[in-house]
Amino acid sequence: MAEIQLIPQAELSTGQAAAIRNGAVAAVLAKASAELKLPEDKLVVRDIQPSVDVGYTYSTWDEVTGASTATYETMTSGTMSDRRYVGIYGVKDDSEAVNVTKLRIKVGNSIKAIWHLENLYSVNGGPRIGFAPSVVLLPQNMPYAIDRYVYVAAASAQIKLKGFVVEQYGKVLSP
Repeated sequence: MAEIQLIPQAELSTGQAAAIRNGAVAAVLAKASAELKLPEDKLVVRDIQPSVDVGYTYSTWDEVTGASTATYETMTSGTMSDRRYVGIYGVKDDSEAVNVTKLRIKVGNSIKAIWHLENLYSVNGGPRIGFAPSVVLLPQNMPYAIDRYVYVAAASAQIKLKGFVVEQYGKVLSP
């Protein structure tokens, strides 16, 4: 798997950022509809809830990095729930400093993406948000792991995944 530079939000127009998200939603929605044999209007698309949807330790994305530097550590891992699909299309880093420099997303036995975060940092400050050129899909009943590469040990890491869940209407919440 090639390592990928995320596209900083500052380099995208509002329309381009929305197009990336909408394209990701359309791709995952179509896959879920086909595999679950349900029409798209019987599926709901909602934002990721860290602890509910991807087994993150906390209900927010705030956490402290581990004791080792220059190594990957697991942010979260598990097996995706039955009849649930997660699409991840980007990241927002709200950490005070550069504490994590890469994210690695594994699905099954393969690495689906390694995203570099360094290019999201700028001397001008501003939001550190990046979009991937393609969505990473965590399909139903599939093991996954999301790891971060630690640059500064025992430091605040607020790495928020930009993504969504596609599931049957009424499973977790009903709009």
